[in-house]
Amino acid sequence: MGPADLAGMIGNLSKLAGGRDSVLVGLEHSDDAGVYRHGEKALVATADFITPVCDDPGRFGRVAAANSISDIYAMGGRPLFALNLCCFPKKNFPAEVAKAILEGAAATLGECGAALLGGHSVHDEDLKFGLAVVGEVDPERILTNGGALPGDHLILTKPLGTGVMINAFKAGRLDEAGLEPAMVEMERLNARAAELALVHDARAATDITGFGLAGHALEVARASGVLLRLHFASLPVYERFYELVARGVTTGATGPNRGHVAEFLTDRLGLSKAQSELLHDPQTSGGLLLSVPAETAEALLADLLSEGHTAAMIGEVRAGGPGLEID
Repeated sequence: MGPADLAGMIGNLSKLAGGRDSVLVGLEHSDDAGVYRHGEKALVATADFITPVCDDPGRFGRVAAANSISDIYAMGGRPLFALNLCCFPKKNFPAEVAKAILEGAAATLGECGAALLGGHSVHDEDLKFGLAVVGEVDPERILTNGGALPGDHLILTKPLGTGVMINAFKAGRLDEAGLEPAMVEMERLNARAAELALVHDARAATDITGFGLAGHALEVARASGVLLRLHFASLPVYERFYELVARGVTTGATGPNRGHVAEFLTDRLGLSKAQSELLHDPQTSGGLLLSVPAETAEALLADLLSEGHTAAMIGEVRAGGPGLEID
């Protein structure tokens, strides 16, 4: 099932549910999380879970938590509390592994100051873990994917390529040392990047996850009614990515991601197969894609780099579209 199929299924659901007058951000534009007005404040809510990305259960828990919490930051919010979502195998699943996963996630919640209130567990053939997260956001400073304006610059706050890196590790084509750069970034919270984005008056944001850079950029283009031009040579990428693609490593989501955006993507560069893989590679706990006024973009990038983010200016917003251009 692709994003277009899912969008068609959920498009009318909000009309069946209650509380519509309090919904500030709902299902309309595939935003990263929903926002609900509660008195003078607003609550932002999301849920996500993933399969293992490494052999260390504690680090898997940290990455899964960071991945789930990221949607709160992509809306300009801060997490308040979370619930564990545990899909654990019934057979041959050591209790100490489950304990390490939960402790890793709790440590990440501690890092961002969010409480853990409980959760839910089910038996599943394949191990999956994540969080349902509720946060708080200033109703006047919500970052959505619909605020990009022509003339804005585009900043990406983490490298691309985690899908191929993770699959290469699982297939024994990449060792732990080779995966480590991606692990460090996947464990990194998008908290500070979101704070800096608000300081520098970012107009739109999304986090880059399962639909890849092109898929999530298209959501911004559609919601904002603009054209996003991406400069391929500026995209940050993990050092081993192209080597692994050359050795045949890919992901099951890459092809569907490519098909989803094909109608809206203009390739002015003449992308190679490997370059196309990068655009559509599904990310786990990826960075934020930020649309920022031209006059503040350089300062935001400088602040991100000074605080250790592998960030880059990757393009700009143009009138027209909605669509994507690659040059």
